[in-house]
Amino acid sequence: MNRTIPLSIPNITQVEKDYVIQALDDGWISSVGPHVELFETKFAEYLGAGFAVACNSGTSALHIALLLQDVQIGDEVLVPNITFVATANAVSYLGAVPILLDVNPNTLGICEKSLENFITEFTEMRDDKLINKVSGRCVKAILPVHMLGTPVDMQAINTICNTYKIKVIEDATESLGSKYYGKKTGLFSKISCFSFNGNKLITTGGGGMIVTNDKELATRAKHLTTTAKTDPVFFFHDEVGYNYRMVNILAAIGLGQLSRIEDFLSKKHHIHTKYKKGLMSNAEVDLFQPMEGFESNYWLNLVTFKSLFDISNHTLRSLVEHFQSKGIQTRPIWTLLNKLPMYQENQFVSLSKSEEVYSRSLMLPSCTSMTNEEIDFIVNEINAIS
Repeated sequence: MNRTIPLSIPNITQVEKDYVIQALDDGWISSVGPHVELFETKFAEYLGAGFAVACNSGTSALHIALLLQDVQIGDEVLVPNITFVATANAVSYLGAVPILLDVNPNTLGICEKSLENFITEFTEMRDDKLINKVSGRCVKAILPVHMLGTPVDMQAINTICNTYKIKVIEDATESLGSKYYGKKTGLFSKISCFSFNGNKLITTGGGGMIVTNDKELATRAKHLTTTAKTDPVFFFHDEVGYNYRMVNILAAIGLGQLSRIEDFLSKKHHIHTKYKKGLMSNAEVDLFQPMEGFESNYWLNLVTFKSLFDISNHTLRSLVEHFQSKGIQTRPIWTLLNKLPMYQENQFVSLSKSEEVYSRSLMLPSCTSMTNEEIDFIVNEINAIS
């Protein structure tokens, strides 16, 4: 290979450049401008949602979504043990406490059994609130993450949470375009969040979106993310707000990217199909496959090595280094939350599944700019080592 094949990088064309040039020519490059509102409108239309509020990152979106769902200091929020750290950090920003749940290997998201075990063994209803008997704190919300683009079993999650009055906030940051039984992710909770980081399906370089069908929530989200300003001339602010605005020039990039989303989804599906075909005869590896009815955007592909680490001297680190030497960027799933110093003392309801998935799996290059030859090269290198 003449280049290292990356996991996921932006796919930028003249389409995005034209939008940016328009923003520059119009003089709208900062935190206000028509492209922000148009991006919000077009994004909501694409999802089939009522409202969308642009932010400067997916993490900011999660922070505000939790605040809007009345998560307060000392509350507990349920999160999957496998996720990018921003999911748990957003909870911590509010002085709330992440409770770590195991994952379902069939979805890579929150395991319904782990959720049920936590509720049955450790909680009770008091005054119409779910209370953790171990900590005495209120279990306020849950953040199901659609990992690597694969939907969580939202019907099961919502059924349980409705029973126990747990507020659901979808962390859909990785799953734009994914569907759960025909309905797009981000539409299964009162409020949800998306990310447009440089490695996501569509990007604004850095950015995020809050999505809701509730006009009052959307209005408040816009207010809080724009420093809670009520008078733009005298700069009067009526509460503590946040400078979480998306700037107009980045929204312009987002509009160009959004106009190409179907092409991106088609390419991601093609990449996954080629990986599947190339690895299907290798009994020693499993390419993660969504279950029927769970339509992934295939943001990143995950391969699990069944016995490689048992019969060789390879570790996850050495395997990453091996593929890097071949010009292939791979990466383990994010370090488990219960292994990070700031969360290792948090309550963890384990079924040992997150450790099992983490210890044997690598994420594979899934760029929309990948060629068929590059995919075949990666497949051959995986087959050669396993």
